[in-house]
Amino acid sequence: MITLDQINLESITPEKLGEILIEAKKAYYTTGKPIMDDHTYDTLEEILRLRAPYHRIFKKVGHPNFDTGFEKKRHLFPLSSQNKVSTYDELVRYFQLKKLPPQTDYVVQPKCDGLSLEIQYKEGRVADAITRGDGLVGDLITQNVVKMQNFVEKTKKTFTGSVRCEIVVTFRDFAKLNQLSHENYSNTRNAASGISQRLDSQFSELCTLLAVDIYPFDRPTELDKIKFLKQLGFTPVESYHCQSFPEIEKIYQNFLSQKRRSYPFDIDGLVVKINSLDLQRSLGSHQNHPKGQVAYKFPAATNQTRILSVNWQVGPLGTITPVARVEPIEISGAVITFASLANFDLIKEKNINVGDIVQISRRGDVIPHIETVVSKVNQGHLPAPTRCPSCHTKLVRDHKFLRCPNSKTCLAQTLGALRLFCDTLDIKGLSDKTIAKLYQAGKLKVPGDFYQLTVKDFPELEGLGEKSGANIVHQIQNKRHLTTKQILDAAVIPNFSAARIQQLIVAGFDTPEKILNITIKELQSLPGIRSALAQKIYNGIQLRRSWIKSILDHVSVLRPTYNPKSKIHHLSFAITGNLSQPRKEIKKLIESHGGKVVSAVTSNTDYLITNQTASNSSKFTNAKKFGTKIISESEFRQLLNK
Repeated sequence: MITLDQINLESITPEKLGEILIEAKKAYYTTGKPIMDDHTYDTLEEILRLRAPYHRIFKKVGHPNFDTGFEKKRHLFPLSSQNKVSTYDELVRYFQLKKLPPQTDYVVQPKCDGLSLEIQYKEGRVADAITRGDGLVGDLITQNVVKMQNFVEKTKKTFTGSVRCEIVVTFRDFAKLNQLSHENYSNTRNAASGISQRLDSQFSELCTLLAVDIYPFDRPTELDKIKFLKQLGFTPVESYHCQSFPEIEKIYQNFLSQKRRSYPFDIDGLVVKINSLDLQRSLGSHQNHPKGQVAYKFPAATNQTRILSVNWQVGPLGTITPVARVEPIEISGAVITFASLANFDLIKEKNINVGDIVQISRRGDVIPHIETVVSKVNQGHLPAPTRCPSCHTKLVRDHKFLRCPNSKTCLAQTLGALRLFCDTLDIKGLSDKTIAKLYQAGKLKVPGDFYQLTVKDFPELEGLGEKSGANIVHQIQNKRHLTTKQILDAAVIPNFSAARIQQLIVAGFDTPEKILNITIKELQSLPGIRSALAQKIYNGIQLRRSWIKSILDHVSVLRPTYNPKSKIHHLSFAITGNLSQPRKEIKKLIESHGGKVVSAVTSNTDYLITNQTASNSSKFTNAKKFGTKIISESEFRQLLNK
């Protein structure tokens, strides 16, 4: 088993850390034999997220293409997640901003700390059971679900559709699990996740299903849902009917002070839902978060410990991130040895220094964060480094972050950016170690050099043979045909996000040559790009000019897939309410025709796509206010086909 003391977090690169985590995730889900404990994984993942938030692991884990060993299937309806509040005032404000009718009532349910699941039924019989995955596509784990407690193979009434459940492991079953299993799950949530996705189905009978939603459903309230689920034979989550916010708060405080401790399984808050389903539908959702309900979270579990040291780590784009090493403590069943410090401003704000006694919480019961200094041991705050840990260049301030400005010759940044090239194009098999060895051997300096690697280059490197080399070369050669967006994305251009690249392409800068030759004045002419950002994008393109050209020397450029003469070319669209397809699919369709999707309706928005004829949502209200054209999904498709 890999433990934190086996990894040198001071010197390890984000790329190597990502490779370790990917292997750990695969082992966890596909073999049933983890190579590291849950706390080690959680801590390392948080460190990686701080240093390289764009690493491919954050796209792959839970993504339809992540190799868990199970077949994939699309959900009948998106498995959304909830907005969150953590105080009574936030709860009241959340719903008051919706301008609800005076007599609005609510349903309150414990928020199960487990794994979300959709069970699909056809004419009353189970068809498939699918994990949440990315909310649209998940793993088919029917073989495991049929063994779980409260599983309904045949509904008491004929029903075709799907039931959303939460998979939990009760405290009683968790104790049994730790007696039977050698895997030492650190908490019930990780146990529910690990058992549910075992390929051998072992221990599935120690999981319990609780029903929380059903689709389709044509009755008026959430309470009707609970009643109907019971009629079908399901065991729904406990529910309370409340007429006011003080009633909700009374239930919350009762759980917090008493009931949570005696509950049969882990809960990390309450879910508060508007009882009226028509009202919920009229509010719609934002970024797959329904506006008609919210998670009222319990305070994070905390403990006190001492800061032993702080490591300053260099990201691929030069960001210097501090991570605190602390005396080991236990919080919510996990041993914490590292905690996030995020950036230097946080160190100054909280007056943190090595040796100080600090309060640490596990936000969401997962990520360790330093909340406050309990007792000062050393005066003042930890001083910021003045030199880059990798290249010793003098650091600069970039808002709240410290940054190494030596983008050209800082080895940590160069190796990190080469790693990101592989991640962006999904070239597998090249670890940080291998990239570093190729660089040191003089075979790799810029991304285009990847295309010149041969099988013979790899046996010369320690730990690699012809078979590994052949696989890597094959992966690279499969990336010989790229779009302009892929080329620029893979070049890792500072301050030039994928969304900005797409904006330039749609604006007519649709070849690498056009973007290489773009001027600051042309950048400033585009919506949302002011002089400061234009200068940063321009500087980033100049910095990566040789990188972009090195890629172009070895690939053929695929032309844009959209038609510049499309009726929606250059037009902007907002989306609200439920559609027949997931929003991601609609967004992809709009962009493939040269259009743009915006998150809010302004006076510059051309269309609002919605199947609702009336709504209190901000997008619908603003569309009326600004005179934005409101069209249905079918009208949008007619517009595409004109």
